[in-house]
Amino acid sequence: MTQTQNDTHWITEGLTVESALEHVYAKNGFHQEFVISKDSLRELAQRFRSREYFLECLSVVDYPDHFECCYQFNRWDKIHRVLVKVRNPDKTHPHFPTLSDIYEGANWYEREGYDFFGVIFDNHPHLTRLLLPETAKIHPMRKDFKGDSGTDVEDVLALIEYEDHQYEKVSQELKNKYQKDYFINMGPQHPSTHGVLRLLLHLDGERVLETYPVIGYSHRDHERMAEYKNYLQFTPNMGRMDYVGAMSFNFGYIGLIEKALGMAPSPRAEYIRVFSTELNRIASHLLWLGTYLLDLGAMTPFFYCFDDRENILDMLEMLTGERLTYNFFRFGGVAYDVPEGLGDQLKAFIPKMRGRLKDYKILIEKNIIFMKRTKEIGVLTKDQALSYGVTGPMLRACGIAYDIRKAEPYSIYPEMNFEIPTFPGCDTFARYQVRLAEIEQSLRIAEQAFAKMPEGPIKGEKAPKVSPKVPAGEFYFAVESARGHYGEYLVANGSANPYRLKQRTPSYANLSSLSSMLSGHLVADVVAVLGSTDVVMPEIDR
Repeated sequence: MTQTQNDTHWITEGLTVESALEHVYAKNGFHQEFVISKDSLRELAQRFRSREYFLECLSVVDYPDHFECCYQFNRWDKIHRVLVKVRNPDKTHPHFPTLSDIYEGANWYEREGYDFFGVIFDNHPHLTRLLLPETAKIHPMRKDFKGDSGTDVEDVLALIEYEDHQYEKVSQELKNKYQKDYFINMGPQHPSTHGVLRLLLHLDGERVLETYPVIGYSHRDHERMAEYKNYLQFTPNMGRMDYVGAMSFNFGYIGLIEKALGMAPSPRAEYIRVFSTELNRIASHLLWLGTYLLDLGAMTPFFYCFDDRENILDMLEMLTGERLTYNFFRFGGVAYDVPEGLGDQLKAFIPKMRGRLKDYKILIEKNIIFMKRTKEIGVLTKDQALSYGVTGPMLRACGIAYDIRKAEPYSIYPEMNFEIPTFPGCDTFARYQVRLAEIEQSLRIAEQAFAKMPEGPIKGEKAPKVSPKVPAGEFYFAVESARGHYGEYLVANGSANPYRLKQRTPSYANLSSLSSMLSGHLVADVVAVLGSTDVVMPEIDR
């Protein structure tokens, strides 16, 4: 028995285990893997929950002879990623037990599995479509789904012609049940949702009883696209999900394939990746800050934020040729070297931005209206964050210093001197504090990375000239995006295309916790609390 097995014997002790495997974390991103019976799943999940593991992701994989539910459990304090698999040979009506009463974040993951694969999660409280309309008859992630022939085409065309106003109606059953209290739609065309998001608010007068986020209006099924494209062709899709912080998504995907290939980028490329990603993180936080304050009625900071953000976009355009949906990273390196003049612009920008941070604090935190609308509003406790799998600034606003750049260091981040800002408030104001503090830390990282950047080629020696074939296996790689933990789970079969690519996006898990934060608040608080989550809808609707 290895040390790891000895330390974690409690995981499967007394349960029905079909197989167990010790993984080399550096090779594929997991520490351990277990295949267990369906009957043992719930007890195992309860063990993880009691030891403060969070449900990182749930992926459904359609194999020729069975369906497989892959659960990833992990910790905040000491990373220990455990892959738990449950198999079902029933290809027609596969059933698995629900974990939604153990981990609230499992609710959406299971509904997504039902939506795309037709997998049934027994005793789920609301197993309905999540990203596709209720009238959908298709399960587009099944391997037997043919979107280009047969009745599947007719079903897809029917969805395209589907009338949205039917989807907006509240059922007659609900109308008869609720009379004093009522439902109202906020969105999907509402300026403060910052995307096509609909909130179905259950109200008693002005008081919020429950909130039901309705997502999927901009669904593109990037994960299905990945199966039709080779590894290189899929790279532009990264910038179409988190379009505000596309560099981090580039980093996650390219890093995943490099891990699977056992390939290292050139040293110079590593530094270019890091300082460009940190600049993009600052731009993302500035966009959030300006629009968030605008939602609350503050006009002046909006112009300051966009002025500073334009300086960053100018630098990133010099480097990449793009200002928003970046597709700059390449397997083994980056597309372009640092242009002449970029260093001078960066050196001028950093002290200016640090001065602006002081201005922001005075301008915002001296405003009594802002303080009243954010302090002790939208509280998300540590236990709720664990249950939903919340990450990023929202988690660090609960006082938890979980950041992938420190927890699972990648690239050159171990060489950088920076801190992880945390605040204990657990409320909307604490989320603002974290993001403002993170701008300073990103400035520190960008400054160090540019100053220490070595000379040399921008691509490694083994960088492929064409799209590579990834060896068969399962791989996971995670990065810290502006909104939190972005991870990718790859099932490769040795071909030029992924067999299955699951994208664990932070906004997806973070938004699912919205109802817990809004319960009991007034309608006027909905905008403040929703805005504090900083969700990006295309990464949710991916």
